[in-house]
Order: sequence, then structure tokens, then C-alpha cells
Amino acid sequence: MLLKTVQLIFLLQISYAYKVLLVFPVPYRSHAILGEGFVRHLTRAGHEVTYVTPYLIGEAHENLQQIEIGTRGLLDNVVNLKNILNKEMNSAELFNVMMKIVNLTLTDANVTEFLYNKNNIYDVAIIERMFIDVFSGFAAVFNCPYISFFSYHDDMDILELIHEVPNPAYTASVGTTYIPPLSFFERLEQLYLHGFMLIMNQYYIKPKEQAIYRRMFEPIVNSRGGNLPDYDDIRYNASLAFTTSHISYGNSYVHPLALKLIGGFHIDDALKPLPKKLREIMDKSENGVILFSMGSQVTSEGMPEQLKTDLIRIFSQLNYTVLWKLNKLESKFIPGNVKVVPWLPQQSILAHPRCVLFITHGGILSITESVHFGVPIVGIPGFGDQFVNVKTAVKNGYGLEVALSADMGDKLEEALHEVLGNPRFQQRAKAMSLIYHSRVMPPGDEMVFWTEYVVKTRGALHLRSPALSMPLYQKYFLDILATLCILLTIMLFIAKKMFIYLIKEAVENKKNN
Repeated sequence: MLLKTVQLIFLLQISYAYKVLLVFPVPYRSHAILGEGFVRHLTRAGHEVTYVTPYLIGEAHENLQQIEIGTRGLLDNVVNLKNILNKEMNSAELFNVMMKIVNLTLTDANVTEFLYNKNNIYDVAIIERMFIDVFSGFAAVFNCPYISFFSYHDDMDILELIHEVPNPAYTASVGTTYIPPLSFFERLEQLYLHGFMLIMNQYYIKPKEQAIYRRMFEPIVNSRGGNLPDYDDIRYNASLAFTTSHISYGNSYVHPLALKLIGGFHIDDALKPLPKKLREIMDKSENGVILFSMGSQVTSEGMPEQLKTDLIRIFSQLNYTVLWKLNKLESKFIPGNVKVVPWLPQQSILAHPRCVLFITHGGILSITESVHFGVPIVGIPGFGDQFVNVKTAVKNGYGLEVALSADMGDKLEEALHEVLGNPRFQQRAKAMSLIYHSRVMPPGDEMVFWTEYVVKTRGALHLRSPALSMPLYQKYFLDILATLCILLTIMLFIAKKMFIYLIKEAVENKKNN
């Protein structure tokens, strides 16, 4: 009895329930899936979670409080197939929309009430960042350490905040359409993009963010008896950075200690079983099943008629069952082997042994899941990081890329026959899946471990990169170069004077002789 009591006391001492704030403000369904992954793992670990999101989780949990943001659907008119095909999307428009999201989020009645409530205290915050740093102000309000979360691969945007800007010769930015190794002109373009973005961030983007940060958060922090930190102090103060990347579908860059790759944490170990009708379809598909999903933003309304016709023609000629995720398809000629449904349990389908191919837009979650379950892909990227994701799959040998266009039918047909007819794609998908699963611990457990670690170590300051506290002129040896240039100039000046003096002496001696 005494031994059991001692064991119980010991367990109580080492088991802590922390208060964790999750801020996931991006009104995009795939981002909500990631947020729900954090909620699931952290609540299972016994922590109290407050989840700020446009997408509420339907299932109640005693350790979960949700704060709804009224921005749901705000990106629908910007990120859609019609705009992508017509090339009407650009980074400037996306930035303006993100700034609108920031303003609407921070003025939302639910959010402001939550921020002004002095009873809310947190041990750590995990804040999603999508090209905007303003939401780091949540950590300033609650005076707690925070972890930045990035829903894309580690690139200059991430590394600049926790370490330093990486070498553009071998790193690819999220918005580019190529990956290392880079050609001469690609390196030239990458160098230009790095320089352009650094200037834009410093002189255009940051001033706008800084103004919003001070206007929105200063009254809140003051009401809680504190002083708002300088914007640069808070945005560079993340204890860690989480990314959805992993070496199996990313790149082998050198990473600082504060960067943790937790790609795949959103995939639940206990997958929900397939609906009965869908399971029967897959079980009876002797040749296999192809999953076709272009993400939540692609609807039939934005799809050109020619493309719909071509897709139906191509799929009808395949000896496979095609599960096509689409809100609706008004066609009397849908072949019997094609099942068009508005929603599909993507992970459960990919986990089925009959799933032989995934036609995808190349979003980071879809790529992660294809590698997790070892399913080859045909990627049709449209915007953002999708190009880098798909090109990495092609480089690793488990997929092919097809350029998105209204007349891509023939190219898609060629790619489908190549991937389905060549066993090397399936073999490479399984090989990448082996690399993906060969980890010290599952990604969800790793995320929980590092979240707890930040609290236990009071911000994990010992993992902070020394590059963050080093001035730019020291980092690039500009002071040493300037000193050497000055010394060289002085030496050349002295040498010149001595040379002139010696010439004059020689001329004088010649005259005297």
C-alpha cells in the first residue's frame, strides 16, 4: 500500500497539465485540419487547450475551450480554380486579404472579449503564421512563451525568424516553381527574390504590420498592467518553430535547433473506418482505386466545360475505379467506374490497400498523406507551395507533374498511364513511406514533447540561435571588410607616396650626376 502511494505521488509530480493557447486564424479548411491535430494530441496528453479558429470542432472535450472567429469563407473568392486558371491570383492580392483577415480577427467580438479577459492565463501559445507576424501579439498579451507554426516547408520565411536568411543558392522559397539543385538562371532569380522580399518586408510589409500590432494589442496589454514589447522583439522571440515538413517529402537543409519538423502529426493513428458503401466499392475494385481530389477550393462551377469533358473521357477509359471529390458534376455521361462525391475521407481511402494512385493539387497535407500511406501521385499544382511539393515528389521518384490548364487532358492521360504502368512509382512511394515512418517518435508525440519542453525550460532560451542577436554588419563581416578596406587604402596611399618619393629621389640623383 505504501509503495502504491509513493508511486502515485511520483506520477503526480511528473505529470503536468499545462494551459495551451492555439491561435489558427487562417480561414482555410486545410489549416483547420492542422489546428484540430494540435487539439487532439494536446488534449489527449491532458493539457487544457483554448482554440482560436474560424472552424469550430464539433466534438466537445472537457479540456477544450473554443473561440470562434467570424472569417470563415473569406479566402473563397481569392483562392479558387477560376482565378488560378485565369492567372488572376498574385502575392499582392493575397497579402491584402491576409491583412484583412488580421483586422477582422482582432476586431471580432469573441476574440476581443477573450483578449481583454484578465482571468485568461497561459503557459504557452502555439500561433500559426502565414506570411504575417501580427498574431505573435497574442503571446505579448498573455506574457507567455510561444511557438510559431508554419503550414509549409522550411524556407527563408521561417529560418529568417529563428536563425538567419538561408543561402539562396540551395534553398527554394515557397512561392517559387523549382527546387534545388538550381541552374544559373534559377539561382539568379532566387537571389533576386530573396533580396526583393527582404526589402519588401523591411520597408513595406513590416511597417503595416507594426501599425496594426500597436493599434490592436497596446490597449489590451495596457489594460492588463503591462507594456507592449517592440514589434521586432516579439516577432523574433519564438521559442521554437514547428513546420509540417519532413525529410521524406522535403529537402535536407541544415536546420537550427529551434526548428522542429512535425509533418504528419495531423494524421490520426486510429483512422475512422470507411463508410459501408464506399468500403464495398473499394473492396470490389479488382484493379484498384484512383483517388482524385484537388482540395477544398476547387468546385465544379469554376471548372471549364472542356476540362470536365476531358476528365470524364480519360477516366472512362481506365480499368480502375475513380473516386472523384467534387461538389457536383452535372453530366449525363458519367461512366460507371467514376464515383463523384462532394466529400471523401481522404486518409481512410489512401490507407486502403486497393488505392493505387492519388491525383492531387499537391497541397502539403495531401503530399504528407500520400507518403504516409505509400501511394504514388500525379500532381497538378496551382499556387503557393504546391509547385515545390509536387516537384519534390517528382525528384524523389514517386510522382509526376502535370501543368494545370483548361486543356491539360492529353498530358494528364499520359501521366496516368506512366505512373499506373510503371511499378517503380509504387516502389518509390513505399521507400519514401519507410523513411517517413522511421522516426524516433511519432510526430504528434514529438509536438507534445517540445510544447511541454518550452514550458518546463521557461521558453527554451538555450535553443535560441546566436544569429538572432548579432547585428547584420557583424553577421556578414562588414565591419571586418570595412577595416581591411581602410587598411588596404592606407597601405596603398603610403606605397604611392613612397613610390613618388623614390621617383623624385632618382630624378634628383640623375640630375646631380
